[in-house]
Amino acid sequence: MVSSENRFCPRCGRKVEVISVSIGPDGEERLRCSNCGAFVDEREGDEGFKDALLSGEEQPAFSDESIVIPTYDKVVVAGYRPEIMNLIVNHMTQKNIAREVIPCENGEELIMKLVEDLNNTNGSRINLAILDVPMPYLNGINAAIGIRAIEKSYPDHTKIPILFLTHKPIDDTFKKVIKYLSPAKYAGLGPSESPKDVAPRLARVISLLSQEAW
Repeated sequence: MVSSENRFCPRCGRKVEVISVSIGPDGEERLRCSNCGAFVDEREGDEGFKDALLSGEEQPAFSDESIVIPTYDKVVVAGYRPEIMNLIVNHMTQKNIAREVIPCENGEELIMKLVEDLNNTNGSRINLAILDVPMPYLNGINAAIGIRAIEKSYPDHTKIPILFLTHKPIDDTFKKVIKYLSPAKYAGLGPSESPKDVAPRLARVISLLSQEAW
């Protein structure tokens, strides 16, 4: 989620808003620049962080308008009310993050779309799932567990990365779930559910998806 605290980004050379994301199999929380995607919290082994921090040199900001090749072929998105779903679909297509975005009202519909996709031998496959956690019939966590269970029936299938993009705060239990469902990550949408407040957060998180290594 976007933090209320600004941090200095060594790549941008200025203070920026930051986004909290979970990375790695343990769901470690780290802070990324909302402008260029660089990590802005120092960790042991982060080469060049101190040098860049001390140099203060201005660096060109990352622009998601420069993305030419879509990062994902097909993305399935589930559990969001229509106005938020439209924001996600529009951001991903307009910024050329995905060739195709498949909206689903709930986890049950997502599972049906996944099975249909896995049984389709022609064309591209779903290679990212974006899920809210609260949703009717089958919530996001159970839907993700269902995805992993179904994938076991397709031994040649590569696991679909899962992004929990949700207002639900992350806690120790949720971190364990994310680790169990790996490759999976978390990005918070903050406490407000107003489309006006959510829109800039969505734009930043979705732009960062183009740089993610699952």
